Amino acid sequence: MGAQPLTENEIQMKEQEAREMVNKKALYSSIAAVLPIPLLDIGTDMKLMKDIRQEAEKIFELDHSQVNELSDDLMNRALVMATSMGSEFIGRNASKVLFKGAAKNSKVAKFGIAPLATNALGAGVSYMLMKKLGHDYVDRCAEAARNQTVS
Repeated sequence: MGAQPLTENEIQMKEQEAREMVNKKALYSSIAAVLPIPLLDIGTDMKLMKDIRQEAEKIFELDHSQVNELSDDLMNRALVMATSMGSEFIGRNASKVLFKGAAKNSKVAKFGIAPLATNALGAGVSYMLMKKLGHDYVDRCAEAARNQTVS
């Protein structure tokens, strides 16, 4: 790919495009985190991160080998799985703390707001973590593109 080196201005434009793509994918991750289907969150996050990598490399006109090594791929997969499980754990446990003071007969308990808050918190964590992982990968792609740039 990448027949000609990119200028700094082109790299910045591609970086912005890639970040917008990552934000959309992170939103999909948060939606999957809300759905109460076992392992959907992890599977979705793995697929989304693969898509982020492929699309970012395409945007920057780079080969995968120009950005990563095999050990990075394995580490990336482990991070995606950890973020998926972590968002679920944080959402579940943080909501227990937040609603611990709610009485059994309170309006909070009657309307089932605690489970909704748990899901929303988990979705927020999933969004932020996927966004962070995606933006980190975009940074690596931009750095690889800059290493090929002639001033």
